[in-house]
Amino acid sequence: MRSVSIRLPLCVALLSVSACGVTLERPPHPALHDFGPTSGDQNQTRAHWSTVSVDAPEWLQDQRIQYRLLYANPTQVRFYAFDRWLAPPPELLAQRLSVVGGGGRYRLQIQFQQLEQVFDRPENAYVVMSFRANVSDPDADRTVGERVFRLRQATRTSNAAGAVDAFSRVIDRAITMLSDWSAEIDTSR
Repeated sequence: MRSVSIRLPLCVALLSVSACGVTLERPPHPALHDFGPTSGDQNQTRAHWSTVSVDAPEWLQDQRIQYRLLYANPTQVRFYAFDRWLAPPPELLAQRLSVVGGGGRYRLQIQFQQLEQVFDRPENAYVVMSFRANVSDPDADRTVGERVFRLRQATRTSNAAGAVDAFSRVIDRAITMLSDWSAEIDTSR
């Protein structure tokens, strides 16, 4: 019994000393991104919708930034390891659209269809975004306009930073297009 009581503290001491030599490095925390601040033009103009809803399929409700290598395996969706969206893109877009909305009576509904960075060569990438927009009049309980938007924006760099920058620019373009389109609908009524 005495040998067990001596061995146990000795084993604990040896394990403690050997554990000190092993350091496990933690991976870096992912960088969190959003679509950036609203542009000056968007701050000046109120869009013609009062409420916004944005929906997306489950695979676009992810905070990971997606990309695809057309030249290597075009059917495989990949994700950046150290860069993430602050929230799922549908939430980020809804927040941005709410900021510029409030200037009309319409309800804007967005259905995301695609949002990813695409590489056709290792040094050449672009982002693509497509969505269906539906504008309805809540007073009349009917749709007054529906349109599919497809946007593409070249990236300045072929990496996650380039993707985030290009997504920010394509979101600004999409919001301007939605504002113009909703204004056309409003003036034609």
